[in-house]
Amino acid sequence: MRYFFFPITLAGLLASCSTLPVPGTVKDPRSVQEAKLVLRQAATAQGNPWKNQQRIGVTYEGEWSAFATRTQPVLTDPEFRKTSREIYQPRLPEVVQIHTGPAGTKKVVRSGRSTAVSFNGARSGDREVLDAAALVADAYTAFLFGPSWLGERGSDLSLLDDSALDGEICRLVAGRLAPGIGNSSEDHFIAWIGSKSGLMKRFQFSLNGLDTTRGADVDVVFSDFQKAPDGSVWPRHFVERIQRPFATKAHEWRMTSLALNGRMVRMEPITD
Repeated sequence: MRYFFFPITLAGLLASCSTLPVPGTVKDPRSVQEAKLVLRQAATAQGNPWKNQQRIGVTYEGEWSAFATRTQPVLTDPEFRKTSREIYQPRLPEVVQIHTGPAGTKKVVRSGRSTAVSFNGARSGDREVLDAAALVADAYTAFLFGPSWLGERGSDLSLLDDSALDGEICRLVAGRLAPGIGNSSEDHFIAWIGSKSGLMKRFQFSLNGLDTTRGADVDVVFSDFQKAPDGSVWPRHFVERIQRPFATKAHEWRMTSLALNGRMVRMEPITD
């Protein structure tokens, strides 16, 4: 089995392929309080859904790159992860993901720090499968709830130098997650917050929750933000790229529906 995780000497040589800052390695002692404020304001701009919503249902559909499926078959699980129905209950907290693909149905239940996985109704006890599912469940929670979730989980916050993305100057909030994403003890992230829109436009994070990705980092760029009737704002389009040990596209997907507290909602596009 081949992975996109490389020996450290080669990873160091290839790291320059990405121009993005490295989560957890770029230090800037600017005001912690200012970083907290930027993240808090971004959560407010989004409608603070991790705090204010009780039950959120989403559906997704997307495609993995051939490179991602070839090098990380357990994580990408392309025979099952083509479309997905997901239920998030922040107050428990619990995530239920029903993935569907050519091989059938995969169910993931992430409750607190525990994870259960079944394929076509058969429970899996494989450690790599469980670690991969935990990583995916936590990462997708971060993607969907953004600063609202990071504001509760993130620590050691600081501001990095501003950077532009899609024509908007972004404030870069760096931080640490302990426990980390999935079953890792610690991960680092950088949230790109639009200075005009106030929305999280990019999320960089380390992948320490899986043996085969430890030492790598990825980013997800968010677009097509839309507003629900209650004023909450949600990204509809997601593009994920591996940044290190080298840069390449991994995954692109779209949100196809949103339900809040058991009711499907109609969203309206917003302009940044």
